[in-house]
Amino acid sequence: MRAWAPPLLASTAAAYVAAQTSSNRALFVANGQTRQAAECPESFTQWTSKAHKPYSAGALGLPTMRPPADCRTFASPAVEQAIANVTQRIKDADVRQLFANAMASTLDTAVAWHEADDLEPYTFVITGDINAQWTRDSANQMMPLVAYVAGDRALRKLVAGLVNMQAEQIAAYPFANAYQPPGRSGLRPAENSWAKSDRA
Repeated sequence: MRAWAPPLLASTAAAYVAAQTSSNRALFVANGQTRQAAECPESFTQWTSKAHKPYSAGALGLPTMRPPADCRTFASPAVEQAIANVTQRIKDADVRQLFANAMASTLDTAVAWHEADDLEPYTFVITGDINAQWTRDSANQMMPLVAYVAGDRALRKLVAGLVNMQAEQIAAYPFANAYQPPGRSGLRPAENSWAKSDRA
C-alpha cells in the first residue's frame, strides 16, 4: 500500500459516519464494520477551527487543513496523484498549500455516507458543518473530481453514487433544494435550529 493511503479507507471507499462515541471520537464504517479512529477530530468544524502543521514555506505560512489520512472520509489515488503533479509545478509555496487543501476538501471531509454497490452506488455529500446535502452544492463539490474518474474505479462509483442519490431525492421531493440523509445511511438527521422559530 502507498504511504499516503489511509489504511482503512483507500481500498474500501468507506464512509465517515458523523456520530460520536462515549469518548467523543469519530466512527468509521467500512464493509459493514464500525471502527473508532483514535486520533480523529470530534468534527471537521472543530478541526478547521485551528491551524495545523506543517505550514507552507511562503510569506503567508499557510497551515495544512487536511485531516490525518485515516480520518479522511474518502481516499482517491487518482486525486492524490493529481495533487502531487500540480503542486510540483506551482512555484509559490502558499499557493501550493492552498491548492492541496482545497482540491481534496470534499473527499477529506464531506463524504458523509457512501454505499459502493457495483450496480447502484449511493453517496451522501454534506456541505459545510450541516449534516444535509444540497443539490447544487454537492454537484459543485464533486465537479473538480470528475476529471479523475477514468483512472479510479472507486471515485467513479462515488460520483455515480451522488447522481443516484440526487435522482432519488429529486424524484421524492422535486421542490426541495436540500435533503436529510437517507434512513438507510444510519446518519442522524440534521437539526435546523432556525426552523424551531419558523411559522408557516
